[in-house]
Amino acid sequence: MRAVAKNEFEKNFFKLMNNAVFGKTMENIRKRVKVKLMSKYDGRYGVEAQISKLNFLSSSIFNENLVAIQLNKSDILMNKPIYAGLVVLDLSKTLMYDFYYNYIRKMYKDNCKLLYTDTDSFIYAVKCDDFYEDMKKNIHKFDTSDYPADNVFNMPCVNTKVVGLMKDECNGQILTEFVGLRSKMYSTRVNNQDSMKKIKGINASVVKKTIEFNDYLECLRNSRIQSREQYAIRSKLHKVETIRQRKIALSPYDDKRFLQDNTTDTLAWGHYKILQNG
Repeated sequence: MRAVAKNEFEKNFFKLMNNAVFGKTMENIRKRVKVKLMSKYDGRYGVEAQISKLNFLSSSIFNENLVAIQLNKSDILMNKPIYAGLVVLDLSKTLMYDFYYNYIRKMYKDNCKLLYTDTDSFIYAVKCDDFYEDMKKNIHKFDTSDYPADNVFNMPCVNTKVVGLMKDECNGQILTEFVGLRSKMYSTRVNNQDSMKKIKGINASVVKKTIEFNDYLECLRNSRIQSREQYAIRSKLHKVETIRQRKIALSPYDDKRFLQDNTTDTLAWGHYKILQNG
């Protein structure tokens, strides 16, 4: 259905339909709880009886006449096809590894450096004569449907939304600079202009207005932590309030990777080269 979508809303809608179904296959039934609203303390159905149960989890007092009691479920029906979600994840990893090892590494060997990877994406630094000519020669591996019809590389717009194919998110524009500080914290420049700024946990408006590509560079080169102030809406016991908080926005310290000596390159924990560095 995404292949025949006519606008951005339809694309996002059909994508959500896929993701929502996948999410339900991996749902953890054990995390489900029962919530009871109580207005009296004594008696068989009062608060006292509920908090004395073995599956009592927590309570929240709204006022002197209303209490919410949270209970763990005493019986669980395991009716979610977790194996289906597991297969989807494994197939996704297989596609990613196949593209990297059997295509990129075979074609470019040491002329290609993997800068960043996420669940379904790669960011590479590639040294070659013409990467776009290589793409055209292996067009069966790419979805180029979002390229402009009159693009300067004469890239054919084919393979619309074909499952398992890779896309050039820049659509023919040249990604000139990249800074990756840690997971979910990176920035790119396309044609020497700020393009993408990602920071998990910081409001998008704060990132857009107060953080530039050069802030990432300064954080990396000078090992300087940067924080930003932001506002958020919180609800506690159904009392909604606006809070002001100051959070770390950029940090050069990545405890999920091993930083190699005198470089900005990292290794996964457990990599054999870590012992050599030590």
